[in-house]
Amino acid sequence: MGQEVHSGAVTDDQSPKRNIHPEMLVDISAVVIGVCALGVSMYETSLMREEQRAAVIPILELGPSFNTSTEDPSRNRFWLIAQNVGIGPARVHDFTVTVDANPQPTWDAAMRLLAGQDERVSHSYSVINGRTISPDRTVRMFELSDLELIGDILANYERLEFEACFCSIFDECWTTNDSTFGVAAPVEVCTISDSSFTE
Repeated sequence: MGQEVHSGAVTDDQSPKRNIHPEMLVDISAVVIGVCALGVSMYETSLMREEQRAAVIPILELGPSFNTSTEDPSRNRFWLIAQNVGIGPARVHDFTVTVDANPQPTWDAAMRLLAGQDERVSHSYSVINGRTISPDRTVRMFELSDLELIGDILANYERLEFEACFCSIFDECWTTNDSTFGVAAPVEVCTISDSSFTE
């Protein structure tokens, strides 16, 4: 009598079935949609942030403004100005003035070196360090009152340098000086040092 052999194979009718419930598909779809919506929202927020920053970028220009007349010396003028030609306020956190690369604490100290005299140079000034300059605003940082010195100061003007470190309302900061014509270099933060200007 022959021995009956049973195979270990499982027929199709016996194979286990994995049922995917409609509720599971709905849950997975909701998760995917939520992740996509979050990504879109974060991207839109980033774009809005960049637009806000671009809308308040300050551009600070530093330099001289002067007039000389041999026919009518009374019309002579000499100013040093800071002008915000950007579209956002410029917060000046630090300002330095040097003559021959040596820091000067005040305009008077700097101008006495340029004029070659020990006596005080008659002038008026507006405080620049720590000041917020609104768009389209010009600050006359220094105005020479003793116009007899204008020739000496202009002859030695190339020895003078001044630089500002300023920030936007979003604390993005830059440095610029009187030779860059408003082109600023980005910096992490503005710091005050022993060589900082006091006026």
